Amino acid sequence: MGSEAVSLALGMVKDLLVEEGRFLSGVADQVKEVEAELKTDAMEIRRLAYRTEDVLEKFAVEIESRRRGHGFRKAFRRFACLISEGISLHRVGSEIASIKTGINSLTTNLETYGVIALSKSTAAETNLSHQVEEYFVGMKDDIRQLVSLITDEGIRSHRVISVHGMGGLGKTTLARKIYKHIEVERAFKQFAWVSVTQQCNTMTVFRDILKQLVPDQRKDSVGKMDERKLVGELYKVQKETKSFVVLDDLWKIEDWECLKVAFPFAEADSKILITTRNQKLVEDEFLYPLNLLNEDEGWELLQKRAFAKRNGADCESDPLLEAVGRAIVRECGNLPLAISAIGGVLTPKTSLEEWETVKNDVDSYIRMSEGGKEQGYGAVLQVLALSYDELPYHLKPCFLYLGQFREDEDIDTEMLYRMWTAEGMVSSDHRGKGETLTDVAERYLYEMASRSMLQVKFDEFSTSRNVESCYLHDLMRDFCLARGKEVEFLKLLDFRGGNDPLSDYSTERDDSTPRCSIHMEDGKKHGLGDVDSMISRALEASGHLRSLTLSGGSGYPEVRISFPQVICDSNKFKYVKVLKFEGYRFMGKGLPKGIKKLVNLRFLSLKNSDLETLPSSIGQLQYLETLDIRVYDPIKVPDVLCKLKGLKHLYFSVVVRRLSFLGLSKLETLVDFGNDVGDLKHLSGLNNLRFLRAIMNISKEKNDLPQMLNYLNSNRHKLREAQLEIRAYGEEEVVLPFRDLLSCHCLHQLTIISGRCEFQKVKPPLSPSNLSELLLLGCSIEGDPMSVLGNLPNLRRLSLMSVDLVERSVMIIDENAFPKLASLEIFRIKNLEKWVVAQGSMPNLSDLAISGCEELEMIPDGLRFITTLRKLEIRMPEEFIVQRIHGIDGRGGPDRDKISRVPVIKIESYGSIKNKHLIQPTDDISSEESSSSVDCKSSHH
Repeated sequence: MGSEAVSLALGMVKDLLVEEGRFLSGVADQVKEVEAELKTDAMEIRRLAYRTEDVLEKFAVEIESRRRGHGFRKAFRRFACLISEGISLHRVGSEIASIKTGINSLTTNLETYGVIALSKSTAAETNLSHQVEEYFVGMKDDIRQLVSLITDEGIRSHRVISVHGMGGLGKTTLARKIYKHIEVERAFKQFAWVSVTQQCNTMTVFRDILKQLVPDQRKDSVGKMDERKLVGELYKVQKETKSFVVLDDLWKIEDWECLKVAFPFAEADSKILITTRNQKLVEDEFLYPLNLLNEDEGWELLQKRAFAKRNGADCESDPLLEAVGRAIVRECGNLPLAISAIGGVLTPKTSLEEWETVKNDVDSYIRMSEGGKEQGYGAVLQVLALSYDELPYHLKPCFLYLGQFREDEDIDTEMLYRMWTAEGMVSSDHRGKGETLTDVAERYLYEMASRSMLQVKFDEFSTSRNVESCYLHDLMRDFCLARGKEVEFLKLLDFRGGNDPLSDYSTERDDSTPRCSIHMEDGKKHGLGDVDSMISRALEASGHLRSLTLSGGSGYPEVRISFPQVICDSNKFKYVKVLKFEGYRFMGKGLPKGIKKLVNLRFLSLKNSDLETLPSSIGQLQYLETLDIRVYDPIKVPDVLCKLKGLKHLYFSVVVRRLSFLGLSKLETLVDFGNDVGDLKHLSGLNNLRFLRAIMNISKEKNDLPQMLNYLNSNRHKLREAQLEIRAYGEEEVVLPFRDLLSCHCLHQLTIISGRCEFQKVKPPLSPSNLSELLLLGCSIEGDPMSVLGNLPNLRRLSLMSVDLVERSVMIIDENAFPKLASLEIFRIKNLEKWVVAQGSMPNLSDLAISGCEELEMIPDGLRFITTLRKLEIRMPEEFIVQRIHGIDGRGGPDRDKISRVPVIKIESYGSIKNKHLIQPTDDISSEESSSSVDCKSSHH
């Protein structure tokens, strides 16, 4: 029961000993004895582990504060501290001796009852595959039938289709397949996907849908609309533009009654797909039940999961292994989620005996089931419990940590790694040569994903294909929260939807849960009072915390709060390591000066919040590792960050003064640094920097870009990835050193706004480049950019927007150019008359947008040879659309056949009449006119 907290506390104690060993040499042997004995699984042991951690941290902070100083003062203070340190050592030794006495006594008692000490957890595997696939088995008939229902124009009664069934069947996975299906993309012009969840906020749902259905230039106005305006606009857009909307995970009939007023069922061709566990949710609409897998499908899924790491080598299993596997499938009730979870358990197991042991374990766990919170879920949750219990000990706290995030939330994995590390969940023992703790945390995530404990989403344009976010299935999250509460790991207080979560904890007098996560929502008043009073009640009901996270609304912060002074004043929060206030509008200036009292703070995030300033006392947080101040408006940051010697990850947005970065030798991540934020010379002192995103504001008079390029091209740094945004302003045009930019091996993303790019001076061969994304906006271009950029081996996304071709009217993409390009956007290129695309170029292109190139004579003939092209968006003058594509007589123009094989084509004309057309890839391409014009989405975000 206590293994999660015990293993976590042990890891933190060990890392603390390594870091602070010079302070603790007098009591090291006693601490090691405590570590050795902290292996018994019990509630009191968990509390003793936290007590040990508190003692050591208190001592380390105390000694560190005494040793600060300079010169003679420092020497005198050091001499004076010797006696004080001896007293402190004696006190720590006495406290640890007391803890040992408690452990010995408890150990004797536990042995009397036959409780065996926990075995040592194994280290994380080092050769994990970085390809975690979401396997999809069965449901082919379901996809075919649903796609037919959704795309059939003649079935007007099927405007709303509800896919219903128990949790874990794969309703959301099925809906994703349909949402991305080629026939569905052909049939509709606009698309929206919203996860509704149990805590349905109608305003948030309406906003999320409308933002996906309107053009980019109108998205900001959506956030300012009241509910009446939102409903009206949403109704109008769906009526005028054929839309497909997915409402995923809808629970309550009353929520549907509130939402459906925004959908024009009888007046439009738009359609809605709902996924739900509640069959009675929309009884008047078309109901589609989703069934369990059959045994063959279940066995196929189990094999794919169990043998994933062996590249299918064992898929041809012997009959005995298959018999055991099929028995496991039956034990799992043929439910995909349960089968996938047990498949993860089987991944490291190869012998028949091991499989039989797992089968027996599944049977034993299911026998313990007494029914879950809904009928039929007890057995499922027990299967999930088995997959959790099979996790290595170091992964258990990492998994339980995921319970603090919102249902169906895409969890930012980068921030997740930072929080795990701040809490000591990432062991330094698992680091390989040259690795950081972030690398170790990433392996932890992949291991859990390979065991089907969570799902991941990749950054499709990243050269290394890193995981961008992860999420939990709602049943897995239910289990995660239940286990986290059972072992006093996490308290979740969700005030959304008018809930009073404190009622569940009102009878608990001695709350030792070390983590508290509070969820608020925007746009609604709560019956319990204002936000400040609810937060105060939550903090009063908490015990001694090590992590406190508060999440406000999404989008621009509307939830107004005052920073709770009790966090700085109460002893309950003095050991807090993680503090997160995200999505709030702070009244007053923001954080109080008393924030300095949180001396153990490792992680502080104010992301997506709104506050005026940071207090200068933040410079006293000597253990702070992560600071995220990516807030909405410019923030005043005092020049004290250079005092944070332990800082490893720093995220900016817009600051109003220059800062010093001298002495931040541990910094690994620096986001939105720039020549307006700090001195570029300070970068050379950041010896451990791995990731840099920089914004360079340059002009003819002041140009620091050569200095930045010298740093990026030097061998004195450890940078793995750099992202650079160059803003070249001023009366005189700045000439950009494009060849030097392309020679930066660590440069992965490049954005250039204004300035002159002289491509004719860039001669092959080019240095090997890792550039994966490039945006040129408002630039003047000399030479053919395609002749240079086509040689970049890793370029995946290219956008040329509002650029001028100087003394040139032709662009040519040669054979074999752009080998990895997936997305290309050509927008308002002045003077472009002819664009040539050779056969054999862009073999991986999937998305192409051509817009506003008013001098272009024709669509490139070579597009017909790009078989991977999935989506084409064209926005051109009306006469171009008529003459080149539709033909004057409506029978097709000369460019029609060049694009007829593209599955999804969206065309918009502008001029005297604006029409939007959808071209079907058939022999007879005919225009489909719409009563309104909606701009195509830009492929650049």
